[in-house]
Amino acid sequence: MKHKTFFLFNTLLIGLLFLANTVFAQEVTFPRPFGIAIDDMGWNQGSSQGNEGGPWRAGLRRTFDIHDYTPIVEIGKGAGIRIMGLFILSEMDKENVCAKYPTTTKAGAKFDNSANVSAEQNKIMNYVKENSANFEFGLHGVGHEHFDQGVRTRAEWYDIQNHKPWSEQDSRDHMKAFKEILAQYGITKENGQSFPESYVPCAYAYYWNPNGKFSTGKLMAEAGVKYANTLFEQVQELNPPIEFGGGFDNGLLIISRYNYGNEWWRLSALPTQPLEEYKSDVIETHFPNLLAQDYFLQDDLNKQWIAFFKNVQKNKDHYLAKNSEQMYSQWLYKHYAKVEITKGHIAIDNTKMPDVAYERNMLGNMVLKVQLPEGKHVSEASINGKQISAYFEDEGFGFIYLPRLEKTTYEVTYAIGESTPKVFVNNTGTYNVYNVNIHDNNMSFSTRVYGTQDILIKCPKPAKVESNNPNLKIVSFSYDAKTGFATVQTSAHDMQGESGQITINF
Repeated sequence: MKHKTFFLFNTLLIGLLFLANTVFAQEVTFPRPFGIAIDDMGWNQGSSQGNEGGPWRAGLRRTFDIHDYTPIVEIGKGAGIRIMGLFILSEMDKENVCAKYPTTTKAGAKFDNSANVSAEQNKIMNYVKENSANFEFGLHGVGHEHFDQGVRTRAEWYDIQNHKPWSEQDSRDHMKAFKEILAQYGITKENGQSFPESYVPCAYAYYWNPNGKFSTGKLMAEAGVKYANTLFEQVQELNPPIEFGGGFDNGLLIISRYNYGNEWWRLSALPTQPLEEYKSDVIETHFPNLLAQDYFLQDDLNKQWIAFFKNVQKNKDHYLAKNSEQMYSQWLYKHYAKVEITKGHIAIDNTKMPDVAYERNMLGNMVLKVQLPEGKHVSEASINGKQISAYFEDEGFGFIYLPRLEKTTYEVTYAIGESTPKVFVNNTGTYNVYNVNIHDNNMSFSTRVYGTQDILIKCPKPAKVESNNPNLKIVSFSYDAKTGFATVQTSAHDMQGESGQITINF
């Protein structure tokens, strides 16, 4: 009997130890990034003219105004993310520059947008600029389609009806039109404003030609665009990397996206398929999907979208990217870095990362996700013995932000304990934090900030806070002695973000 009891005890003990080690090994994941791209913003009139030989607009019989843009910011704030919005600009044209580029609109050289010109357009564009902490302005197109003597062919950046590219000059003319309309709103290099970094081709019409002299990717990369997403299946004749889910085209990183049940024209429509079935990291949405039928219904819809994002954050295999850089950076790491997770230790081999990712400054944080027992925190974390970039907790998980990884190997160590690290950047905002250096009398970190937002830092009481970039201003700073957190309010001039180093003297 004694031997039997001893055997059962040992079996139970081994089982418990195995379970403990299994849980511990599984508590850290290298999650897939997650975000949405909203097409067809920027139209003044919502009704589609697709059946009349005109542009496929938002599919919503409505004249858009400032109230249609505020939900994007509210949802972004509630979810803690910067949402990518893709704009069509022909109906934002106050000076009829589209008439100089007749293939951009059905009216051609007779284009006259005076019926749409009003103070509302300035309100919308100013609102987007002022709220860039949660709203990213991205490129979609000028008129959404391609027109020859008023005859439409789908679509603006590639001829998917006849499976052939438009001429290089024609594509460059469309880009000129987009830039000239942006200039009407002060969005120019001379005014300290960068060209959009994100792009989605209208109707998925993208000229994939990474080995050729010209492609949509080359056009976009030359303008300053870094990131794109589309449905590759629409241009299969060009042999895009459908199975790999993305790739580089002349300096542009373009990845797959899919629709998961929210049709492009449908009001108040969230994806209907379960998260486990998603095979892309960027989720396709369109402007009407995030709008309610009437203003009094909008708050409830906003809450539904926020809950949708929070549900993503609760999933151990997904990570709600705070902005496009984090989205695409994590995608690159997921595809090119080898990550091995064991008890309290993560080994990373990043030697296979393509050179173009560095040449175009696309890499930022790698993010690891730690499932936390109740009342516990990541108490320590380091990469090759140095400080991690930032830490953040949400929905029962701790998020470890690593700095940009070079083409080498790394070791990450961490520990779970009763408290958070003594000094760290608590990445509650939509900014990015890179290298962090901590000394006895000060700490400094490099960052990229979007809009006006607070950076929360656990540290000794600051005596002085400085930024080395005059366009990344320190608006104010304060300190809560009870929590040990400093709050540094920052403001970025460029709506596409400002980079700099912030130094805190204790």
